[in-house]
Amino acid sequence: MNTSQVRRRSLRAVAAIATLALVGAACEGGREDEKDTTKTTTGGSTATTVPGAPTPIIDTSACPAEATAAFEGDTIKFGVSLPQSGLYSAFNDILVGAQAHVDYVNEELGGVEVAGEQYQIELVAKDDAYEAQKTVNNVNELVADEGVFGLFSVVGTKNNLAIRETLGEQCVPDLFAATGAAAWGNADYPWLLGTPLVPYPAEMKALVDYLQDEQPDATVAILRASDDFGKTYSEVFASLIEGTDITIVDEETYNPEQFDTKSQITSLAASDADVLILGATLLACPDALTNVKDSGWEPLVYMSGTCTSKTIISLSGDAADGVLSVASFMDPADPQWESNEQMALFKEKVAAYAPDADLDSGVIAFGWSAGAMLTETLTRSPELTRASVMETARNLTGLEDIGLMVPGAVFNVGADDWFLGETFNLMRYSLANGYFEVLQGPIELDGQTATLTPDDLVNS
Repeated sequence: MNTSQVRRRSLRAVAAIATLALVGAACEGGREDEKDTTKTTTGGSTATTVPGAPTPIIDTSACPAEATAAFEGDTIKFGVSLPQSGLYSAFNDILVGAQAHVDYVNEELGGVEVAGEQYQIELVAKDDAYEAQKTVNNVNELVADEGVFGLFSVVGTKNNLAIRETLGEQCVPDLFAATGAAAWGNADYPWLLGTPLVPYPAEMKALVDYLQDEQPDATVAILRASDDFGKTYSEVFASLIEGTDITIVDEETYNPEQFDTKSQITSLAASDADVLILGATLLACPDALTNVKDSGWEPLVYMSGTCTSKTIISLSGDAADGVLSVASFMDPADPQWESNEQMALFKEKVAAYAPDADLDSGVIAFGWSAGAMLTETLTRSPELTRASVMETARNLTGLEDIGLMVPGAVFNVGADDWFLGETFNLMRYSLANGYFEVLQGPIELDGQTATLTPDDLVNS
């Protein structure tokens, strides 16, 4: 996509952004004369219908007035809660990438155009150190005090679980939650849309398919975080290998508030399993890889897609060589993408707006791409209300070439499929080259995540 196309797409997007605008401002009035809108009621569900809008999925009958009120103001705020300190502070690079995209849109494209008017986008970020209670406190302050219109890219499964009830009751969008949890398919919480990361169940499907081709009688050991994030990897994998000759021979958990995995790896190494699955994230990943190498155990290692950043891999040294993982976005360290227009735009603008950023960072690339997804959603929204933007997010189809999406990938969500990131590459890390090489892909699992996932995980 060339710069002029990006400009047109981004300008259309901010129109939708204003819809998400801040809570207090949304109460101040509307632009009823600008849109021909009607009220429809179906089965007790009330929604505002705009010509050309998708069929409503979300019941807004119990929502406060702010949900359907038109936005007034010139700056649309989105709240971000993520770890900027502590063991998980590397995730702050998501914000670095997203902020660079927002700065580019604001400074070079004049913001986004909504209903013929220009709006600036503002990200208001707070540090939660990956602690769920801090996330709750941050979100309460962002909505009540900062007047954000919606939440964007909140990091962590437990963190989004802790806020989804309140945000749902207030009808405040929680867009592109930065976690691939299966719980984001729960239809009881329509005001939360998950990330364009590969959903964790889809990761396990890709791994099982690979093992059935390459090691159909593999023995598998699992190290996972002792929380909902880690639980998804082990439960989905166990479900998917039923009826195959692949067997789980051992499983250990670690405390996600720490990252020392030595005792767990020592125990798992005694199994001499052919394969090790790391349902872990950030510092626990390089720690586990190093401990595996030190133990003398030589399994094929599959590592969560949350661990693929250059920073994390560099901490692993040569212990990362040959590790498998997945990505729904291009690796900026991979030279095969140098001529890609979207990659060139990313590197040019991140260098301009975040000059200290590592242009080869996959986490920054993800943040940039999430920002582009937000802009695209706003562009597609037919009017600037929270309800309209959330409906648009729930009906995203035909997403391609947004941010650094894998070329050839198309993301879709709809009434029966609430998972993005279901088209992706299976990758293998090359120590010699210093990046993840594409092993297979694009793998297309569009619309399959819910069927791959045990009901207790979807409905958690």
